[in-house]
Amino acid sequence: MSKKIICENYLKERIIFEYKFPFFLKSVDGLHEVLGVVAGMKSAYSIGENYIGTSVEKRNILIKGAIRDDVINNRQKLYRSFPLKSTGILYYYEDDLERKIEYKVESVQIDNKGLHKQFQISLICPNPYFTDLEKTTLQMATWSPCFKFALKIPHNTGIKFGVKNTTSMATIQNDTNIEFGMTLTFTANDTVVNPSLFNVDTREEMKIEKTMEAGDKIIVNTYRQNKNITYIPVTSGIEQNINNLMVYGSKFLQVHHGSNTYRYNADTGVDNLEAVIEYVNEYEAVWW
Repeated sequence: MSKKIICENYLKERIIFEYKFPFFLKSVDGLHEVLGVVAGMKSAYSIGENYIGTSVEKRNILIKGAIRDDVINNRQKLYRSFPLKSTGILYYYEDDLERKIEYKVESVQIDNKGLHKQFQISLICPNPYFTDLEKTTLQMATWSPCFKFALKIPHNTGIKFGVKNTTSMATIQNDTNIEFGMTLTFTANDTVVNPSLFNVDTREEMKIEKTMEAGDKIIVNTYRQNKNITYIPVTSGIEQNINNLMVYGSKFLQVHHGSNTYRYNADTGVDNLEAVIEYVNEYEAVWW
C-alpha cells in the first residue's frame, strides 16, 4: 500500500510526508473520521429529546513522523512550512485514491531528543470535507470549428467558422451523501435577457434579472460558504456584485445526491447564451 501526504502552504511551498526520510510518516489521524453533533430539545415530562438537527464538526488532522537527515535544516523547514494561523492545502494519495482539503495550522511540535527527532503537526480543517484534486467542467453550449487547413474560402459564399452546439442540458451524478455547490458562468454572444438555470429533477430554479450584451459574463458561486453572483460587463471589465438581482423564489442551486440534470434558459436570446458549470465532488472522509 502506497501512502503519501503533501502539504502546500500559502506561499506554494510544499513538504512531503511518506514512508522514507527526511520526513518519515509514522502515522496520521483524523482522515477517516466523520464527527457530528446531534442537537435536541428537552421539554417537561417528555421522553428523551426532540431532534433539532445535526451539525458536522471541524476536522483535526495530526501528522506524526520523524526527522533523521540534516536535522537542523529540516527542522527549520518544518517550522517554515507551517506558520501558525496560516492556510494551506493537504493532498492525500493512497494507491489510486487522490483527495485534498484546506487547513489552518494549529501547532508544530518537534522533540529534539534522540537520533530521530519526533514531530507532530496539528492541522484544523474548518470545512471538514475532502474534495477531488481538480474541478470537473461541463460545457452546456459550445462551438465546433467548421474550417480546417489548407483553408479555401469560396468566392462570394464564404465559409462558416463555427457552429454552436445547441445542447442546453447537462447531468451531474453525485454518488456521495453530501450536497455541494458549483460555479456557473453565463457568457453572452449577443443580447440576452434574464438568464436562468433549472434543475429538471428537483424543479428548483435560479434566475437572474439582468440584460446581458455581447461579451458580458455572469459568474454564480453556489458554494456552501461563498454564495455570490458577479456581473462582468465587457465594456469595463470591472466586477459588480448583483446578488440583489436574483429573482424572488430562486435558489443557489446545489448538487443533490443522485442524478442532477440542469437546463439553462433565458427570457429572450437563449441562442446567444453560453453556460459552463464547474464543480468538485465532496467526501465526508478518506475511506480505506
